[in-house]
Order: sequence, then structure tokens, then C-alpha cells
Amino acid sequence: MQGSWMERVMLLAAVVLPVAGGLSGRLEWRRAGVALSWAAAASAVALLIVTAATGHSATVGGGTGAGLTGGPLSAFFLVLVTGVGAVVSSYASRYLQSDPTRDRFAGWVGVVVTAMAAVAAAASVGGLVAGWLVAGAAFSVVAGLRTDLPGVTACQRSLRRTLGLGDASLLAAAAIIWAEAGDASLSPASLSAAVHHLGDWRPVVASLVVVAALTRCAQAVFGKWLPMTVSAPTPACALLHAGVVNGGGMLLLRFGPLGVWGPAMVALLMVAGATAVAAAIAAAAQPDVKGQLAFSTMSQMGFMLAECAVGAYGAAALHLAGHGAYKASLFLASGSTVNRPGRPSLAAGSRSRGVVPALVAGAAAAAAAAPGTARGDGAVLTGFSAATALALAWGFFAGRDRAPAAGARGLLWPAVLVGTAAGYGALVASVGRFVSGGLVDGSAAPSVWWLGAVGGGGLLAAAAARSRRWGPTVRAWALDAAAAPPAAPLRRVPSGEAATAWTLSPSTAVAA
Repeated sequence: MQGSWMERVMLLAAVVLPVAGGLSGRLEWRRAGVALSWAAAASAVALLIVTAATGHSATVGGGTGAGLTGGPLSAFFLVLVTGVGAVVSSYASRYLQSDPTRDRFAGWVGVVVTAMAAVAAAASVGGLVAGWLVAGAAFSVVAGLRTDLPGVTACQRSLRRTLGLGDASLLAAAAIIWAEAGDASLSPASLSAAVHHLGDWRPVVASLVVVAALTRCAQAVFGKWLPMTVSAPTPACALLHAGVVNGGGMLLLRFGPLGVWGPAMVALLMVAGATAVAAAIAAAAQPDVKGQLAFSTMSQMGFMLAECAVGAYGAAALHLAGHGAYKASLFLASGSTVNRPGRPSLAAGSRSRGVVPALVAGAAAAAAAAPGTARGDGAVLTGFSAATALALAWGFFAGRDRAPAAGARGLLWPAVLVGTAAGYGALVASVGRFVSGGLVDGSAAPSVWWLGAVGGGGLLAAAAARSRRWGPTVRAWALDAAAAPPAAPLRRVPSGEAATAWTLSPSTAVAA
């Protein structure tokens, strides 16, 4: 169903208001610009709620050209994109108060968010490709605004070269689709018909789409540009790592069968899985917080693409949203993660409390193991729920320096944690079922259990990286495979010189 006029207004507002807010920022109506960004996020949330409650899919402008659609998947992605945009705009309005590029930053951020919203809600291949191209070009401007900072110019050049390659691949795929099937709608029925019209061109289109996704998600040989972006101001990093790099996953999820071809999916699984493992090891070798977060993003994007490769599309969509919200918060709070003299580390405390974390993981897994999710999503979402709950419970107890309370009071926190974990698992299962309603069948992809090989390989590589015999070799491979620079040496700062106990050597300092 096309939805009511109010739903169409919500959809249009979620896409258009961010660029209007950016324009207001350039006109020095900064409060109005931030308010419009939050109005876009509120419109996206309202659209998501109405879509979930009524089952309507609002459309604006029809199913071709510049049309927009507000189905389950599009509404879900709009909340992520506009929410990240609103948070970044609010943060930047204070963080960049004395920055000479503040107004231009606000304007271009609005362009990026609107373009990514178009990728999320485009009704046709043409609209999605247009949003994709504009988002990449606009972010290259955002990343290069502060050319006076060290490394920014080199970062912008590398970013434009790599994203340009991905853009060319997607344009070539779109040209073939237009020639063989016209400007296909992105509805499941139209996508299936387009695949039929492609015929012998299907392997070429799928391979080109995979290359475009790998470049935008900074995988393997296409990933050199991502670590370089830490030289940009923190709001730009948050916008990139929480929003723009998600474009590769959005592309695969929205193109559905147009990007599915057996050999291409196998190649995607191998490249993305290897990058996920290598980038996770490389992140541990980075001496600065933003560098660690950059390689963490590369690793997370690798695993998300591996989920797409095995047809676990609903799990990949949830992974994108969770990563975007979490990574934005980490970048914007990166300064608070530096341990200062006299402040205890959060890792301090006893790690012997293992029973309750195990119960928490079991409760989350049991609640998430609900029927109704798409092929493969149930197993993946169950594993994610258990792993997330286990990590949070383990961190909670690891950060407690005092002994647990005795008696009934000592049972309160474990009971609350287990109950919260069960609620979290049920929420994950519910959202997974909702998002899967807007996805195509991924049965042509490899088995979902290949994700276990990625996880097992990661555990083995992490263990080898810590061993005396194999550690140097594995770490060198990881740094090379993840396009990472060698870890910079640390030097101790004499007392009174700085607020932190350790700092990077001058050659590796980056702008905050």
C-alpha cells in the first residue's frame, strides 16, 4: 500500500530536511539547522513506527526516477542515517565553534545525510545510484575541509581515488541494468524481473556491485583510505564511520538478487572475512584511540559483508544499525577513553564472576531464537544476541572493584542483568523479523554456517598473534592485509607536560 499523505510527508521530510538544515548552517542560522536535523530524525522514527503498525509502504514520486519508498527496510535505514546526522550536527555546532570551516562543514554534512537517506529510500536503481555518487563526493569534501591539518590532503586524494573506482563500478552495473531492464524498481518483484532480463549479464552486474560495496566499506586492498581519515576532525570521523561506510551494506541489501551470483558471493565472503580478521588484529596494534576505532570499523564492515555473502540479510541490516549507533558514540566520546593519572581503568577488577555472564548470554540467546526470521537470520541473530549480552555482562563485572553484596541484595543485579538480556534478545528477534519483511530471499547465497569459519579463523588468528613463535608473523600479516601502518612508538611525557601519561611520537600525532 502507498500510505497516507501524512506518511508521505514523513518520508519526504526525513530525506529533504537534512540538506535544508545544512543550508541554514551556511546562512549562520545554526540553531535552526540543528533543529531541522532533529526534525528529520523525528520524521524517520515516526515513519518507522507507522510502517510497523500499519504495514503500509509510503511512496513519493512513483517507483522510478527520483521516487522514494518508505518500506520496512527503508524506514529502518532512514532512522539510522538521520539519527547519526542529527547527533553529528549537534556535536559539531559546539565542537567546531572556533573552526573557520564550521559553516561549510554544516552545509556539506547536510548534503551527505540527504544523499545517504536517498540511498536508503530510493525507489529505483537510478535514484539509489544518484544518492550513492553524491554521498561519496560530498564526504570527500567534508574530509578535506581542514587542509591545514597534517595528513588531510593525502587522505582526500586517497579517498577520491578509491571511492571513484567504486563509483565507476556501480555506474557500469547501472548502465547494464538500464540497457537490459530499464530503470528497475527496487521492489522485490521488480528486482526478480530485472534479474531475468539481465540474462548472461548477471555475473558481470553482480561482480561490479560487489566491487562497489568493497570500496565503500574499505575492504582489503580498497581499505587504505579509511585509516587515513583519523586526521580529519572528530565529527567528520563520526559521520564517516557511523554512516558513509554503511553504504556498501545498504547497496547489497537494497539491490538484493542483482548483486547475488554464486562466485561473486564466494569472493565477497573470502575477502570480507579475511579483512574482518586482519583488521581486528591490526586495531590492537594501533597506539591511538581513533586509529583503533578506524580498524574496528573495517573489521565490523568485513563481517557485515560476510553476512550479506551468506544471505543473512536481516542480521546484516541489524549489524549496520548497531554499528552505526555504537561507533558514532565511540568517536564523539573518544577523548574520554584516555586513562589519566589517578583514574582507574575500566578493565580493573575481578574477572572471576563468570556464572552470571553465562546466564545472561543464555537468556539473550533463548529470547532471540524465535521463529519467523529470514533464512539464516535466526542463527546469526541468536549468536549476536548471546555474544553482545556476554560482553556487556563481563564488562560490568570486570569494572566492579568491590566484592558483590550478600543476601537478597546480591541477587538483585544478576536478576536485572538476566531480565534485561532476555528483553534485548526478544527485541533483536522482533526487529529482525520486521526488517526481513522488506528483503528478498537469499537462498542462492552460500550456507550461513560459513560465518562460523570466519569467527573460528578470527579466534585462531588472535591466539596466534599473542604467541611468541607466531605472533610477529601474524601481526605483520594483519597490518599488511588491513592496509595498516606500523604501530607508532609511545613515549612517556614528563610530569606536568600534559594531562595524559602516554602520548604518540610527534610523527604520528593526529588532529582530534
